[in-house]
Amino acid sequence: MQYTVKEYQAFYYLNLLMPLLNEYGDKEDNFIRFNRRKKGGLLVKAQRPKGNESSYKYEERMFSSISAELEKQSVVYPKLKKDFIQENIHYLVRALDLSEQEERIIDFFICVYNNDLLKKTLDSFRYGLCGEFKTLEYIAQVPRGGGISIFGNNAPLRKMGILSDDNGLHLSAWAISFLSKVYKSNIARKKAILGIPVKNKEKLSADEFSYIEGSIMALNIMKQAVNNKGINILLYGRPGTGKTSFAKVLADYAKTDMYCAGEGSRAEKRENYRLGNLYRRQYLLENIKNSCILFDEAEDVFSSSQTSVNKVELNRLLEENTRPVIWTTNNIRGMDRAFIRRFTLALCFTNPSVEIREKIWNKYVKKYKLCCPQNEISYLAKTYEIPPSMINGAVRAAVITKGGLNAVKEHIYHMQRALNGGFKEAKKENKQENFFPSLIYADMDLSMLTSQLKHLGRLNFSLCLYGASGTGKSAYARYLAGELGLEIIHRRGSDLLGPYVGETEHNIANAFAEAKERKALLIFDEADSFLRDRSRATHSWEVSGVNEMLTWMESHPYPFICTTNLMDTLDTASLRRFSFKVKYDFLTSGQVQKAFDYFFGLKVCANDINNLTKLTPGDFTLVKNKAEILGKTDDFTALKEMLESEQKLKQNNFTPAIGFKG
Repeated sequence: MQYTVKEYQAFYYLNLLMPLLNEYGDKEDNFIRFNRRKKGGLLVKAQRPKGNESSYKYEERMFSSISAELEKQSVVYPKLKKDFIQENIHYLVRALDLSEQEERIIDFFICVYNNDLLKKTLDSFRYGLCGEFKTLEYIAQVPRGGGISIFGNNAPLRKMGILSDDNGLHLSAWAISFLSKVYKSNIARKKAILGIPVKNKEKLSADEFSYIEGSIMALNIMKQAVNNKGINILLYGRPGTGKTSFAKVLADYAKTDMYCAGEGSRAEKRENYRLGNLYRRQYLLENIKNSCILFDEAEDVFSSSQTSVNKVELNRLLEENTRPVIWTTNNIRGMDRAFIRRFTLALCFTNPSVEIREKIWNKYVKKYKLCCPQNEISYLAKTYEIPPSMINGAVRAAVITKGGLNAVKEHIYHMQRALNGGFKEAKKENKQENFFPSLIYADMDLSMLTSQLKHLGRLNFSLCLYGASGTGKSAYARYLAGELGLEIIHRRGSDLLGPYVGETEHNIANAFAEAKERKALLIFDEADSFLRDRSRATHSWEVSGVNEMLTWMESHPYPFICTTNLMDTLDTASLRRFSFKVKYDFLTSGQVQKAFDYFFGLKVCANDINNLTKLTPGDFTLVKNKAEILGKTDDFTALKEMLESEQKLKQNNFTPAIGFKG
């Protein structure tokens, strides 16, 4: 009798599992129903009970005949000519250095997947029987309990993502997809598993990343990585800062082909599929010296609920990988320090400085042949603190739309809004124009200080500017940066304080590190919110935040300025670390006269304003805006009343200090 390939498959595996199936009480009935799958009988001719033969004796007789024929026909399947699925299995086994036992497991599962006759018969004995350990031990032909090394959690079939454990073991979606396709050659099969090398299409060079601290060390490590085990380089930082691009540069510098791992296909979305993807590539590339692996979004593995792998396995992964791996992540904060310590090197990626941004703008303007004068390029570099990827996108969009500078700005606006969650960003004003030296009342001559700092060229200084709100503290900080030719990094208390443990310290460290890298002047507004006196602290995180700030204040080589309206709440240790502490106070009578002239073009007498004793330049700016709306800019009486209203709202009672006024 001739049978189909699927029928021979069913005969082979049912016979192999016969000792297990004999343990089930309904085996005779199940095999009789199996025999009835074909009209007249599948293995033996359909028979009826003889004479007074009991149903028990009938079932026993039929089972004996069916099992004998089953054993006879089971030898055919291994001798059949291999189809494309068996060829794919054979390639997978050889490529990943799997055993004959593991090959049998793969073949069994793909047969169960494709063969309803086999699956339904096994399910009739016990639903889910195919994926149970005892079933697979019979398939692999190992003793009871001996299958742990073949299909246990740490076995190659599981680690490499060939088997999945969702409600019982079965082939992963990736394995089914790979095995079910027809390939022209083994080269095509390898490409299906490994992918194609990632190319540096932009032709980026190492020089373009010279602003990244440690980039030279990373290049040298990669050059020697081919001869070393356990090489892992972590690139972390904000999205779009060039981490993946630098990974391509590393691969080029080491003259290696770089393959992406962990990206997955639609068919591969199970838990830990990314790790299985990585393990497969490690096996395939083990003996290919000029190769490395790129693993983007590493937080999925090291700090994600999507990964249910113990720390020991991840530690071993970093210590024993045979091919170098370049990992990238946008978020290092959730990563366990035990993992971080095991990386060969970790580099932080931030937005480049103004000078570097100008070079990047020039590069993409030239690449896309956008007509843009150098002065406009300089303007773009100074105005937009954005990563290289956004610069590339803005210039490309302008060329596609045949626009110029306006198209570049519009593209940046829309992208920044998207990155801001759909909200519009507050428009940044050029605050330097709001600094009025003659309207500053401080206990130190700030004009003299500015001149002295410019003359000496010193950058390792710090200022604490304190006093009433609106007196011009932040305005002077920006003015000083402009006079010294320094870029500004501006942080408010709300930018630094975080709701999670360690987040405030992390934000403080990042601000200082970024200022150091870009040689910028760092401004901290609302310093009282993160430099509060530790003796008044009620939570440990309040103390640790101040400690982090003090540590950086002692060692920072570039200027930083703190402003506060609540000087008496600052930690005393912080006060000792400021080079200068400058107190700001309300405008004197003479300065109020100057302010009327400056803002409204009005000459006023001292006697007319003798009750205006608690005003600041900020008050005049606010009242000017209000007066313009009301059409009262030349009405002294109305202006005075508005200023008096602002004065009444002040709660601070500063006493006039003897100071320097412009």
